[in-house]
Amino acid sequence: MRAVRMEKRGPAKEALVFHANHRLPQRQPNQVLLAAAATSVAAGDWKMRSGFAPIPLKLPKILGEDVSGVVLEAPTGSKFKRGDRVFGCTGQVLKSGEPFGTNAEFVAAEESVLALIPAGVSFQEAASVPVSGLTAWQALAPAMPLAGKRVLVHGGAGGVGSFAIQAGWAIAKAQGAHVTTTCSGRNVEFVTRQLGADVAIDYTQAPWEASPGATAAPFDHIVDTIGGSYERASLRLLSKGGSFANLGASGPGVDKVSVWGIVGMLLGAMWRSMLGAVRLGPPYKFVMQDCTASKGLDQIAALMAEGKVKVHLDKVFTLEELAAAHEYAEQGHVRGKVAVTICDDPAARWLAAS
Repeated sequence: MRAVRMEKRGPAKEALVFHANHRLPQRQPNQVLLAAAATSVAAGDWKMRSGFAPIPLKLPKILGEDVSGVVLEAPTGSKFKRGDRVFGCTGQVLKSGEPFGTNAEFVAAEESVLALIPAGVSFQEAASVPVSGLTAWQALAPAMPLAGKRVLVHGGAGGVGSFAIQAGWAIAKAQGAHVTTTCSGRNVEFVTRQLGADVAIDYTQAPWEASPGATAAPFDHIVDTIGGSYERASLRLLSKGGSFANLGASGPGVDKVSVWGIVGMLLGAMWRSMLGAVRLGPPYKFVMQDCTASKGLDQIAALMAEGKVKVHLDKVFTLEELAAAHEYAEQGHVRGKVAVTICDDPAARWLAAS
C-alpha cells in the first residue's frame, strides 16, 4: 500500500518518507479494516514529528489518527457493513509500539472509535473532524448544558477552537449561550461570521484580557488551547462557579517543550484539579482525549447532519505531499483544518476489485 512513514524526528521533508509498497496492517478480531480516503494534519502530528514534544516513539512509524474511508472488513456482528462510509480517531499515535497510523491507504481501527459519515459531507471534511472535534466536545462537556452561559474559547480560528465555537453555538445558542473567542485580527471576521462566535478578541492588541470583550462579564466556562500566560489570565475571568478546560497547551510562542516542562504542566494541572475538587478553586479539567465515538464524535456527526457544524478546510494536500502539509500546519496560522487526500473514490477502487 501507499504510505508515508516517519523515519526519524526532525524537519518534515527529512523525517517523512513516502513508500509506494508498504506492508498492510493486519486487522484484529475487534477491528474494522478501512480503505482510507483522507486524513488530516493535527497539531499532535507535526509536534510529534518535529520533536516539539519529547514523547517516546518506536520508529519507523506511520503517523496520523484522523481517518475517513469505506469499510472493507468488519467483525462478526458489527454495526458497520462493507461499503459504509465512516470516520474516526484511531488513537494509534500515542501507542509507542504501534507502527501503523492513518497516513496510509489501509487502516485497521477499533470499531468503537468509528462513526458513519453524514450525507453530504466529503471524505476530506470528515477526516478533519475526529481529533479536533472530540477534543472540543470533551472540553465543553464539564459545562454542559450550555444554555444561558458565557463561554470563552482561546485560539478560535484553529481546528480545536473552531469546533469548540461551533459546538457551543449549536448546542445552546438558541437558548441564549454566548461564545467569545481570541484570535488574530485577520481572523476576526472568520470566527464571527463563519463560525458563529458572538465576540472575537484580537490578541495582538495586548493585553487581550483587558479588552471590553474579556471584561464585559465573567465567563461560566473557558476552553484554553494556548496555555501559559493565557491560563493565568483566564482563571481571573471566571465567574463564581465557573469551570476551566485545559487542553495541554504549553503557552504562546513556545518552540519546544522538555520532559520537565511536560511534567511541570501535568503537575500544575493535577494541583488545580485537586483544588477544584475540594472547592478551593474552580472546577478544572485537563482534557485527555478519549477516541471513543460516543464521547463526542457521534454527537458532532449528528450536528453535521443537521448543518449546524461545518468543517472549514484551509488547504487540501495529497498523501505524496504530506511533508508539505506538515510544514504548512507547523507555521501556526491555519484557518480551520488541513486535509490530506489519500484516494478520491476508495469504494470504486477497492470494493469493485475485491
